[in-house]
Amino acid sequence: MKTHELAKALQQLGKILRAMPNQELDGLGSALMGAPPQQPIGISLSALAALSKYNKLDWEKVIRDFELPLEVRARDGARDVMGKIITYLAENDAERDRVARKSTASDSDRPSELSSALQFLLNNG
Repeated sequence: MKTHELAKALQQLGKILRAMPNQELDGLGSALMGAPPQQPIGISLSALAALSKYNKLDWEKVIRDFELPLEVRARDGARDVMGKIITYLAENDAERDRVARKSTASDSDRPSELSSALQFLLNNG
């Protein structure tokens, strides 16, 4: 990852963080990655609400960037596609690790800002 890609990922992360309640950093990782049951559910819902603002094309680009074996139907909405990605990564630890470590081969294959932000969250959760 190059500095400009990281800057874009950090901007996306900033948008997500601003949509969440103001809180101490101690519980941030678990809040962003799906809080355990003892954590307040509002924090996780805020993160999901922020992610749900992206459109279907953004989420389809995430699937292509990470080569996820997910089928997107024409009638699927943005939140349907987001849900498929989140569910797939939640149920497949090896894939979640692969996505967190994935690097692109060349600048022409540069991941989208949303993909970079998701990868940043996976690496720092």
